[in-house]
Amino acid sequence: MEEIQHWDIEKSKSLYGIENWGADYFSINEQGNIVVAPDGPDGCRVDLQDLVNQVSARGIELPVLFRFNGILRHRIRSIYNAFQDAITNYEYSGSYIPAYPIKVNQQRHIVDVVREAGDTFTMALEVGSKPELIAVLGLNDKSDAPLLCNGYKDESYIELALMCQKIGRQVILIIEKRSELELILSVAKRLGSTPNLGLRLRLAGRGAGRWERSGGDRAKFGLTVGEILSIIETLRDRDQLELVRLLHFHAGSQLTKISTLGNALKEAAQVYVQLKQSCPKLDYLDVGGGLGVDYDGSKTAFESSMNYTVAEYARDVVWILKEVCERAEVPAPCIITESGRASIAYHSILVCNVLGIANTFSDTCDPDEIIEATENRTIRNFAYVLKESGPKNCQEALHDALSLRAELMEQFNLGLMSIEDRARGERCYWAILNTVRKWIDDLHYVPEDLENLPAMLSDTYFCNFSIFQSLPDSWAIKQLFPITPVSRLHEKPDRTVVIADITCDSDGCISRFPDLRDVKRYLPAHRLKPGEEYCFATFLVGAYQEILGDLHNLFGDTNAVHVEVSPDGNVDFPHVVLGDSVSEVLQFVQFDKQDLCERWRTMLDEAVRSGKISLEECGIMFQKYSQSFDGYTYLTT
Repeated sequence: MEEIQHWDIEKSKSLYGIENWGADYFSINEQGNIVVAPDGPDGCRVDLQDLVNQVSARGIELPVLFRFNGILRHRIRSIYNAFQDAITNYEYSGSYIPAYPIKVNQQRHIVDVVREAGDTFTMALEVGSKPELIAVLGLNDKSDAPLLCNGYKDESYIELALMCQKIGRQVILIIEKRSELELILSVAKRLGSTPNLGLRLRLAGRGAGRWERSGGDRAKFGLTVGEILSIIETLRDRDQLELVRLLHFHAGSQLTKISTLGNALKEAAQVYVQLKQSCPKLDYLDVGGGLGVDYDGSKTAFESSMNYTVAEYARDVVWILKEVCERAEVPAPCIITESGRASIAYHSILVCNVLGIANTFSDTCDPDEIIEATENRTIRNFAYVLKESGPKNCQEALHDALSLRAELMEQFNLGLMSIEDRARGERCYWAILNTVRKWIDDLHYVPEDLENLPAMLSDTYFCNFSIFQSLPDSWAIKQLFPITPVSRLHEKPDRTVVIADITCDSDGCISRFPDLRDVKRYLPAHRLKPGEEYCFATFLVGAYQEILGDLHNLFGDTNAVHVEVSPDGNVDFPHVVLGDSVSEVLQFVQFDKQDLCERWRTMLDEAVRSGKISLEECGIMFQKYSQSFDGYTYLTT
């Protein structure tokens, strides 16, 4: 208990790195609970544990995805303000328009909040497919807001885009491959419409970080310089060069190094200024996505971080374009960015509860009891090592334990040891390792072979969620997400844990966690208390995770709650999106509720006729089965 009394929230902030990756949106209050500041450090703060209690009282079960609308608005305005500051400071003659690429998260309420955030300035939307285009056509009600149409296109896609343009919207069809030009021009001629064209440049230089192959010669999308010149010649021959309105490039998602952006900008800017001499209405330069999110808080070029700030990103974009355009005596373009990840990653927090624990590695054992219970020399030696281990010989004790365990397994496999003695030896082995781990904190120097003990001895906390549904990038590409307990952060975490989900897949486990110097193989957490609901919060999950999630084991979407916080601190839940029911996920895989119920009824009737169950049991079983279709796919407690 003395260790707990000397712990405080500042130590928890440092332990979990909240002030490094939280961007001033997250902290810990005096009660030891995570707090959220949706409007940034100067706004009101709300207690996350209190929000969990409120939604639970409303019958909204965990796991819950909390979407903080205020964070979403604050992020978009912060990026916009960073560019406006750079434009003012450098006396840039062009303008700036942020664009939201809805592929990052297409949820309707999120798109609405994004558009609302741009009420005081022009906010563009970007789509990359026909379904995305259809989704936003009815929302794009601002004539000055560009609608950027990327992705592969067929006649139907192009027709829809040109219909939107005909009613006065500013639609730009961005050509990804050379063959799209003729298709766009033929559809436009048939509809009697004049298309606005964009050209996507395939950069010679590669990106940086996990998605570095988004750029370079082998990039999936984009036109080479030669293909762009071919398109320009075709348009010149048809006297249609005024159709070209935009040049677009994408250096890669989650750029880790600012130097990569600079190199990409210099290449694209040169293409822009030379094309501008031929294309009089080329006014936009879309620098694509790439603005990173510092998932681990290290502020480095590591794949889960970024070695620059939003302000530095904006300054580099503005300064390089200003310099290149002035040198070429070409009017500066309107800058467009598609910073989807940086805009919305912060606004969503996944909260899930711990269902149980697997503690295979017992930390208690009485060596004298072991010695009295056995005559086996190996097991007795195990007990003696346990009795004599201390801070001065902890490394030696570890080596002895490893050697003795090898002896134990050899004897057992040869039939020379009883299963009872093996169990005694295993208890001693894990007790020695736990004892050595406790002494590590007192060492001035920790030898390399002791460093892995905390991870090796971690408990497994089973949590009520599916990694494949809610954190697919954690599984698929080993993306790091910050995770903390929701409460008890005024207490010292006394366990090291890994997190397992409730799928039956061995990959449904998180054992990599952010750390300033490295990737940690365990998460500090608290010993569970009887009757307590202990919850973890996973942060920065607003980008891509929802839409990439799959139905592994038929676990569906979680409940999602939008949170609004007024200036006086009052909390409102304007939208509650209930997670998938069992019936809904079964329909995705072509199981029909009515058909299944009829089949179950037939089996129950047969059981009644054969005397296996009574009529009363038949009715109860049918009702239970029928009602289960309407339940949440996750576990209830």
